[in-house]
Amino acid sequence: MLQDVYLRYRYGCMGLYHVDENEQLVFLGTAFVVHPAGYLLTVAHAVGSHENLMVVHVPPDEEFLPMSSSSFRAIPVRVAQIDHDRDMALLAFTDNVEIDMPDHVIGAPDTIPMGSGVACLGFSFGFQCIYNQVLQQAVVSAKILSTNDTRLFLFDSRVHDGSMGAPLINVDDQRVIGVVNGRFDSLEASPATQSERSMPTSFSYAVSIEYAAPLMEAEGLEVI
Repeated sequence: MLQDVYLRYRYGCMGLYHVDENEQLVFLGTAFVVHPAGYLLTVAHAVGSHENLMVVHVPPDEEFLPMSSSSFRAIPVRVAQIDHDRDMALLAFTDNVEIDMPDHVIGAPDTIPMGSGVACLGFSFGFQCIYNQVLQQAVVSAKILSTNDTRLFLFDSRVHDGSMGAPLINVDDQRVIGVVNGRFDSLEASPATQSERSMPTSFSYAVSIEYAAPLMEAEGLEVI
């Protein structure tokens, strides 16, 4: 089943970059195609205030990929909609791009029980200049409301920073139920006092995909 998840999302999952003042690509995280009209999702904090955003997809038909490359086929994108409270951003290709993406991407997070198998596909080590996709599997370990009532999925796999913005995929129906935000910090997530120490965990979390719907509808898109 994990092989099916990988093959379904491989080409729609892309590295997110911006072009700096030296016209160099600087890695920011992961984004994934969510609509055939040319839209992608990622986390808002990865986009930040950066301009000249680009995405880079993996090369086709390669079994073993080099860890890094000196050349990329970068595709310009823009921020179409952003929700800082839910930490979610909708990006759009600025040019017409032929997209290879699956049908029926967005899942139903309300129907996901505890213990469900999930997977994420992102560029985990991009900040270390290793631009390979990494597939991770996990189970839904908790369903949490954040301090601003954002629905979060906690899962038992520690993701690296490069996977910020990756899709969290329900293995059963291969649909996206969340956008990976990063490692879970219990102190940051709770209204603890300054004297309390954060407990290191091996858990990560994703923001429920339901918050993408208002962003897509604001662009006149049908949520599919």
